Order: sequence, then structure tokens, then C-alpha cells
Amino acid sequence: MASPFYFYEDTMGKIKAIRFWRSFMPKVNVTNTLDDIDIRLIDKDTDLSATNFWHLDWDVVVNDKPYYVVRIPGYVHTIGGKWGINDYWAYPRDEDPTVENLIEYNGDCGACWGFRFEPRNYIRSKWGETEACSLAPVTITRNGKDFYKTYGIDNARVLIEELNEHPLCFNEIDFDKKMIGRKVWWRSEPAVITKWIAGQACVILEPDGIDNFTVPPEFGKDDPMYYEDGDVKTTVFDEHVWWFRD
Repeated sequence: MASPFYFYEDTMGKIKAIRFWRSFMPKVNVTNTLDDIDIRLIDKDTDLSATNFWHLDWDVVVNDKPYYVVRIPGYVHTIGGKWGINDYWAYPRDEDPTVENLIEYNGDCGACWGFRFEPRNYIRSKWGETEACSLAPVTITRNGKDFYKTYGIDNARVLIEELNEHPLCFNEIDFDKKMIGRKVWWRSEPAVITKWIAGQACVILEPDGIDNFTVPPEFGKDDPMYYEDGDVKTTVFDEHVWWFRD
């Protein structure tokens, strides 16, 4: 597997590295040093028909509009900063790339993740007693849309890191379509993803090559409700799912 690092030489002659997420790393060989690099922008005189575009699957949204992100070798617009030698460009997904709509890209490698913290108080009555209690729900968002509900700001930050590294590649375009049919292991038994449930970060797993999932011993004689229909609904954070199966 290719190295997840992009190496470059800084102005002091030191070799530095920038990490790419493995699922997004372009399959290219980079050997340039700063002595070989010049700033070269795209303008009205640029012949795009003579350029190579390396398309990335990053699900980038700019001002609520989806964009494609590409690398254009030889067209470096920035040296230093987040991407080092930066030849990343972006253009609207509903348009063909032109010298008018290609813009320099200095954003993140994929979707924009955030969270919405909405603490509130509520009344609870139990066993004849009434009290005021507090809730601190947090909604994780992806490109501005609700993705998963949890509790606690620190927990939300941890989960966002997990989502960035997740094997289902949630930073990619059409991640929800790409996962359908993926073979996984559910509690050491073969399964396949058949459905994505938006807003809940949940998947539906069905047995693959076996009639039914085995009831785990810890459930005793009581069949769990999620085996009643022969499939399983679980979140993408479930530790009982192994996401890789040939």
C-alpha cells in the first residue's frame, strides 16, 4: 500500500511530510523539491485540454454547493501551509472545468464535520416525585446536515475523529451508495450491508451465506428483538462489526 505521507523540502532545506487519509491519497509519485517548483496559476490563457486532472472523491461543499476537487500537476498556487506544495483546485460538480470556474483549494480533505450543542432543562416525574433535570444532546453534522445524535461535546469530538478514519470512507462522495453490498463480519459471522439509515449513522446488516445470525450466548434464551426479522440494525460505531471481509 502506498505511503500516506507526501514529502517535500521546506525553505530551510528540511524534509517534511503531510499526511493524507489513506482512502483519499492520490496514486502518484512525487519527487519534486522546492527548487523544481514554481507558482503557476490558471488564467484565461491556460489550455486545459493539455492538462492532466487527478480527480479525488472528496465530498466537498462550498457555500452549500457541491464541488469536485482535483490535482492539476504543474499548476501550484500555494507553497507551504496545510498542503505544502498545493496543486489542488476545485470546480462545481454540475459544470465542466473551465478557466473561469476553477478555483484554488485550501480546504479539508473531504466533508466538513461539526456539531450542534443544544443543552436544555426538562421536567421529570417518577415515583410520585417531580424534578427539573438537564440534558446535553449533541448533533454531529456532515456538510451542514444532521448525521448522528449523541451526548457530550468531548464525546462528539472523539466520534468525529472515528468518522474521519472509518473504513466506510464517510468523507467521500456517495459513501452511502458505495457501502451497499459491502461484505463485513457481524459477531464473527458473515454479513452484508443492505441499507444506510441517514441521520442515525446506522446500517442494516443481513446474513450472507447463512440462514440466520446466531443468538449471542450473553442473551441467554431470549432472542434479541433485532434478530426477529433476520437482519440487524446497528451504528457505524458498533465494536461488534468488523468492516473488512473478502
